[in-house]
Amino acid sequence: MDIIFGVYNGYNSTKTGKGGIYYFAKSLRKYNKDCTVIILCEKENIFNELEDLCKQYNIHIFSNFTVKYALMFYRFELYYQIITQLINEPINKILLSDIDDVIFQGDPFSIVFSEDIYCAAEQNLILAYDNWSSNENRKWINESIDTIGYDNKKFENQCILCAGTILGTSKGITEYLMFYCEVQNRKIVNDQGLYNICMYNYTNDNFRKILPVRQCEILTLDLIDFNTLNIHDGKIINDNGEIYKIIHQINRCNPDFMRNLADS
Repeated sequence: MDIIFGVYNGYNSTKTGKGGIYYFAKSLRKYNKDCTVIILCEKENIFNELEDLCKQYNIHIFSNFTVKYALMFYRFELYYQIITQLINEPINKILLSDIDDVIFQGDPFSIVFSEDIYCAAEQNLILAYDNWSSNENRKWINESIDTIGYDNKKFENQCILCAGTILGTSKGITEYLMFYCEVQNRKIVNDQGLYNICMYNYTNDNFRKILPVRQCEILTLDLIDFNTLNIHDGKIINDNGEIYKIIHQINRCNPDFMRNLADS
């Protein structure tokens, strides 16, 4: 089976200013009706509209947990715990995904790769100094400087990798989450900073697949001008003519168009 993990916690509606689980679920189930979807939500934050939508789109709400530190970071430890409980299940691919600002234009598990992790690259370089996004990502990376070693030269000419959509094999995701948990148990650090350290410093090209955002099948919209996107027959395509299967950060680039794309 294929599994999507995400968090939808602290909301009071299935639609939000960024998008919402409504658009995530509706667009996903147009293209994949069978994959398992598990979202984390604290018991006190479950509301009727969320339960109804999850029932409609066959999404499982997991609430049997206690938050040990910020859920934005702790979520990955919970994903790992759930995966290890499914040890006897035949898991194929896993997608760790944000929920609030993600939509689909195709089946995410139809993305073909032979490596263990399929990364979602952003358009900005880690070592660029001309935009706030690169500056913030370097700050996140530097949070780990006294916790885990890394070679800054390995970030040269490398795109920021987004931790909001991580696709991989069961093996790849499990190995990454083991790495993540081990570091967080020493010191709580930013998830995206740690993800970039891991991919660029602790893996190789056999483990990870990194394509520029214009060639990837995951579109991360941070600082992307809508007018530069390729739109064909009502769908956004990359420079290879492939449909972006996953679109992330829909609130950052013509959000009305993105919501209509999911709702059509």
